[in-house]
Amino acid sequence: MPASTGSLLSQQEAQDALDVHNKARKDVSVTSLSWSAELAAFAQAWADHLAKSGCNMKHRPASGTWAQQYGENIFWAQGRSLLATDASRSWYSEIDQYQYGPFDGTNKGVGHYTQMIWKTTQSVGIGKATCSNGAVIIVANYNPPGNTVGTKPY
Repeated sequence: MPASTGSLLSQQEAQDALDVHNKARKDVSVTSLSWSAELAAFAQAWADHLAKSGCNMKHRPASGTWAQQYGENIFWAQGRSLLATDASRSWYSEIDQYQYGPFDGTNKGVGHYTQMIWKTTQSVGIGKATCSNGAVIIVANYNPPGNTVGTKPY
């Protein structure tokens, strides 16, 4: 883990979230992800933007100033102190609905999980922001992105 995570996550919180991702990847025999401070800064910028503009959970747009460049998972919750591991475990929980096969773009309900385990993805970075109402938004960015239509995740 680099000295700076690139986001508001502490080194420990970043490592713990990375460990959840890499355990999921190990379970399907794909290589571990490395932490990217650059991706974390990108994720942090989007989390901050969402927190300041209504606290709505939405993905980056395809074009414009905030254009998406990487794979992306988003998590929103409130009611208690939340960590990047909470988001990572939530994304992982989609395994319960997952059926192995090519990603077809309609894999609703499992796209966060498949992004976590996508075999060609090499790095992840995560950012976190707190909204004025106390809700927390956690964004993860992945490079290279996964969830390629017509391709199996591993």
